[in-house]
Amino acid sequence: MRIAPSPRLLAFAPAVALAAALVGCNHTKATDAATDSTATVDPWAGHDMGSWLSMKVTSDAKPAIAYYDRTADALGYAVGTISGASVAWAREDVDSYPDSNGLNPGDAGKYASMAIAADGTTWIAYQDTSNGTLKYATKPSGGAWTTGIADSGEGPHSDAGYWASLALDPSGNPVISHYDAYKKDLRVARWNGTAFSGSVAVTGTDYVPADTATTAISAQVGEYSKLLIGADGTEYLAFYDRANTALMLASGNGTSWSTETVDDSGDVGQWPDLALDSGSLYISYQDYGNQDLKLAKGTPGSFSVSTLDSGDMVGADSAILVNGGGVHIVYQDGENNDIMQAKPSSGSFTYSKVSGDSGALGFHNEIASIGGTVYAACYDYTSRAVWFGAI
Repeated sequence: MRIAPSPRLLAFAPAVALAAALVGCNHTKATDAATDSTATVDPWAGHDMGSWLSMKVTSDAKPAIAYYDRTADALGYAVGTISGASVAWAREDVDSYPDSNGLNPGDAGKYASMAIAADGTTWIAYQDTSNGTLKYATKPSGGAWTTGIADSGEGPHSDAGYWASLALDPSGNPVISHYDAYKKDLRVARWNGTAFSGSVAVTGTDYVPADTATTAISAQVGEYSKLLIGADGTEYLAFYDRANTALMLASGNGTSWSTETVDDSGDVGQWPDLALDSGSLYISYQDYGNQDLKLAKGTPGSFSVSTLDSGDMVGADSAILVNGGGVHIVYQDGENNDIMQAKPSSGSFTYSKVSGDSGALGFHNEIASIGGTVYAACYDYTSRAVWFGAI
């Protein structure tokens, strides 16, 4: 009998919530580059920053992160300057921070996903939880942030914007996938030059059991969605089919989609990430049923699937980078609350802990290559901060 699992809990709350900060490579509080070095008051002191993290690299090879500020129920953004084993972060308030009168305009910033265009324009997709919509924020290089609604989903009331994933097409226009929890569909919103227009990309199928004694499960697709757009404009969408407990892939040209099952061996497909290299598509994801890290490699219509790390409670929050033919994956060890890495070694993989001894790490993992060095970022649930470092 198949039972649709409950969504994975992010973590337990620690007994004592430590003061939050953005932390550098040496896991100490980074200098706030937006304030004077002699200042004694940090305007972000005590803020819980870093969940629903997204990381990209600026044109001048600096790490940029978008994140949810759980204290302010808001969307934040920061750019780091790396110097040896430390990093100084310049932070910016993007959306939903209290106004000059201290009034909270609502809760927005979860499921953040970011991309930076060749001209330096930054785009962020995220959920407006208060209104159940998908929002976007954008800022031209050297300019100011503007925000708007990208999609509201369908139905008598909005409940969209979950698992937002933003990518840029070859022309630099943003495309956003997200889950509509009311209709239980996967949607895509596209920028037309002045605004976004949303539509259904994939509608799922019910799970119909072979035996009549087992209750059928209604279609529900689109959670954990991840969007990747190739240089030729081909769009790839990896997502979880909850009804059939499978990893799915939709590929298309922007007007139509071809959908296939990549892996349905058990309950698989949560927390996927995508990468393209030399014509091959790589998908890292979690086998929820066995709590393993898995990897699919191939092209639409033909994938080989392998289990990488089969330790206890591993594979959630995976992020993948294919660098010079080498596949690097960061993911969580949920048993020990560590951030782990799988990296290439003589045609196979080696697995090691990146960090976690001093806190609960490995949530909302991100990975990027900056100046030839591979860096990872994640949410540190103990210090309620961003952890960032070379791996």
